[in-house]
Amino acid sequence: MATWSSSGSMSDPAARRRYYGFDVLRGLSIFLMVAYHFGFDLVSYGLLPRQVLFNPLLNGLQVFFASVFVAISGASSTFSHNNVRRGIKLLLCALVVSLATYVAMPSEFIRFGILHSLGCAALLYALLRPLLEKVPLHPLACLLLFFLFRWLLSPTYDIPHLWWLGIRQPSFSSGDYFPLLPWFFMYLFGVWLGRAAAAEKLPAWFYRLRCPFLEKVGSHTLWIYLLHQPLCLGLTLLLVRLLG
Repeated sequence: MATWSSSGSMSDPAARRRYYGFDVLRGLSIFLMVAYHFGFDLVSYGLLPRQVLFNPLLNGLQVFFASVFVAISGASSTFSHNNVRRGIKLLLCALVVSLATYVAMPSEFIRFGILHSLGCAALLYALLRPLLEKVPLHPLACLLLFFLFRWLLSPTYDIPHLWWLGIRQPSFSSGDYFPLLPWFFMYLFGVWLGRAAAAEKLPAWFYRLRCPFLEKVGSHTLWIYLLHQPLCLGLTLLLVRLLG
């Protein structure tokens, strides 16, 4: 949970303020991400028609809620005591996901998914933090760069070994794909959000936002992400068996 003291210091537990709004938004985004992945499994096994999941509305919403998830992770990094440890933990979990998909579902092998992206972003932010704290981040600049690189890197390029950055060859595939470009700019937008929250510059509704269920979900997103896909796949296979 994101906390910050009124003086800007995180060292005094009694002075820390809880920003429940970040947990609510993170919980909502992971809840909808799980629902989307479950829908993907149902479509993959023919239990739902493709147009239910793959349509302009859901395509846009999927990017929106993934962006919320990445941005909230960036906001949390501004309150973290140790982003290096945080980044390494995320990358170790990402390695587990990659190994599991490589062994169990080679066609859905995740080379650089959202955990890979967030782990690298946390380490990159830890490296750049002294510089970024001297440079005022402009939220519109972060968003414009996000959409610019998303557009520039939407085609494939015949350049090898840069898929982690966002430059893909035509033969590249990944079951989940969140390259550093453009997603690091959404992460930096989240860094701005964290600073704005601590400076009391966000709208008043954010500080009043509460939802115990989503707060609980939002405080356990890593475990939910790691466990949801095997559970969704298992439930899908059970439905396939029951429905013939």
